[in-house]
Amino acid sequence: MYIFVFCMGAMAQSGTGSQIVQRIQKLKVLGSVLYVAAHPDDENTRLITYLANDRLYRTGYLSLTRGDGGQNLIGDEQGIELGLIRTQELLAARRIDGGEQFFSELLILDFLKIPRKHLRNGTGKRY
Repeated sequence: MYIFVFCMGAMAQSGTGSQIVQRIQKLKVLGSVLYVAAHPDDENTRLITYLANDRLYRTGYLSLTRGDGGQNLIGDEQGIELGLIRTQELLAARRIDGGEQFFSELLILDFLKIPRKHLRNGTGKRY
């Protein structure tokens, strides 16, 4: 009894009538797409919208970074704070375009700011 109630609670989602109809229509379509890009601003929202809403594929966007190493031309936030802003922007975009948002734990070093003598390849030798 408890398991049934738990499963039903996990499956319940709210939405408008058209969103519920679209979720039902998606049950008839077999297909998934994972769009992968390095940075939060590299996604093609038109493509994600088309795949998720017109083709009815389960569509995800995997951003390898959260954008915390990027530039910020409209504010003072840098580093982790900038990554938090970009994360929220991506989540908001997926609510609009119908895709799912995924992140990796990849950290991209800015090699232009690291002296070459500190970089090593996998064998421990310097580049």
